[in-house]
Amino acid sequence: MRSALILAGGRSRRMGFKEKALLSIGNKTILEHVIDALDGVVDEIIISMRDVSQQELLNDYTRGHDVVLDKFADVGPLSGILEGLKTAKGEYVFVVACDMPYINIDVVELLFKRAEGHDAALPVWENENLEPMHAVYRTSPMAVETENAILRNERFVLAPVFRMKDLVFVKIDEIRELDTDLRTFVNVNTPDDVEKLQYD
Repeated sequence: MRSALILAGGRSRRMGFKEKALLSIGNKTILEHVIDALDGVVDEIIISMRDVSQQELLNDYTRGHDVVLDKFADVGPLSGILEGLKTAKGEYVFVVACDMPYINIDVVELLFKRAEGHDAALPVWENENLEPMHAVYRTSPMAVETENAILRNERFVLAPVFRMKDLVFVKIDEIRELDTDLRTFVNVNTPDDVEKLQYD
């Protein structure tokens, strides 16, 4: 069984605190674009949100998928990752930010395959930067290390990843063979980004 976790709990400061998940591209919200892509490649989708008021706001756009709420406040994405991992039924979870509307399911398939038998599979750019919010993790060790990172007050997303011993790095060139323009990594951070995507 494969799981996916969509992180929708951010406060979207660069977006002027608008709910990023509800921004529209075409006739669907960004959240719906992400859900629709993942529905074809995983067995369950979990959506992480920061609190009840956000859940009420996004409820009509979750397509009936499970929602988890942060238990640790103000620790960034790690709180959502932890709650999602604790809920996930799959041995492996694809973790992705909700602001990536063009997820390529062939790339997701590749990451799941490369993660098998390992703790994680993460895309790595030519400059060695990693993409932790577009990666597949083995559920149990990532949950343990994520909670440990929060308790150590290490709030950056890669804190739990660097504690795991068996990582697979998937080079961008390999991903480019499946997604020539690397649209799977396109994300929305500002109103200008949304405008550009409307005419993409």
